[in-house]
Amino acid sequence: MNEQENTRQEITEQTNIVDRTVPQQEQKAEVEEKAKVRDVVLPPKKYKLKLALLFLDIWGAIIYGYYYVIRNVILADIRAGKFHWFSLRMLSVYTVVSLTLGAVFVALIFKRSKSLRTRIERDNELRQDPNIGVWLTTFDWSWLILFVPAMVVLVLCGVVGYIISNSTVHRILGGIAFGFFWLNAAVVVFKLTPARVLLIVMSIFAFCLLLLLMGPKVFLAFFRNFGHLGIKLDPLGYFLIAYIGFFFLRIIWVVGLFQYFALSPNRLDLQSGLAETDRGMERKDYRLNIDTEDVILRLFKVGRIIISFPAKDREPVNYLVTGIDKKAKYAIEAASILAVGRD
Repeated sequence: MNEQENTRQEITEQTNIVDRTVPQQEQKAEVEEKAKVRDVVLPPKKYKLKLALLFLDIWGAIIYGYYYVIRNVILADIRAGKFHWFSLRMLSVYTVVSLTLGAVFVALIFKRSKSLRTRIERDNELRQDPNIGVWLTTFDWSWLILFVPAMVVLVLCGVVGYIISNSTVHRILGGIAFGFFWLNAAVVVFKLTPARVLLIVMSIFAFCLLLLLMGPKVFLAFFRNFGHLGIKLDPLGYFLIAYIGFFFLRIIWVVGLFQYFALSPNRLDLQSGLAETDRGMERKDYRLNIDTEDVILRLFKVGRIIISFPAKDREPVNYLVTGIDKKAKYAIEAASILAVGRD
């Protein structure tokens, strides 16, 4: 009996040792795995192709401008026998060339001296930091980003207008574009919460039901009056209006290269200006809030990241960003992680 009890006790002790060893091994493997992840240095993102495509129309305009000057100014004067190096036409050419060379020279100086810091460079610095596993760099698109659906509708109306050359169709397209623009503006001005969306739908349904109760003729006559909202617009006009909106969006994107925030564990940098302002703040000095209350905005993955400060002398900053589903996740993770440097 004593031998059996001793055997049972030895088996129990061995089992307890194994039970204690397995969690330690799993914990050690998890730590090693995290260490491996931290040791991986992500390559910097390439933005040159993106910048070239974003400003493709400007490059095309510059190339066409020089082509026009060479063909219709220099070569035309040479053929007519009126070419002179110091004519007024050639002075205008020298001015354009000087401005171009000056812009290239300034860009090279900023690039070589690295005195111009952008959001792209800051993002690449965080990507290549082995001590940082999650971060977020973004900027404020402002309310203009909310008019992108209206710009898309304008482009579609322009395409349909070129395909179908009919006066009645053009008036219908103008009414659709006009109505959708004002609907888009209503979404921007009035924040559509679920309760407001339900109220609007129920109000429209109740109004249509009231018209039907007054008679089918009244119902049809009411909607027939919307024919007066038809606006005849040349198809090129739709593209021009959409291009103006896209032009201002690009200006906002360029401004966002120098006015942004970079959020990483232990630190928040609010950048405003051509060079880094180094307005770094610790986690205890700010509060982070994600606002995705609007139904329509959430549908297009647009939301607000609001940064407030316990100190009463600073106003909160509000960033309207795209891809809010991913950026909100990154922001919350970065704000809740305490980063520790490697030995």
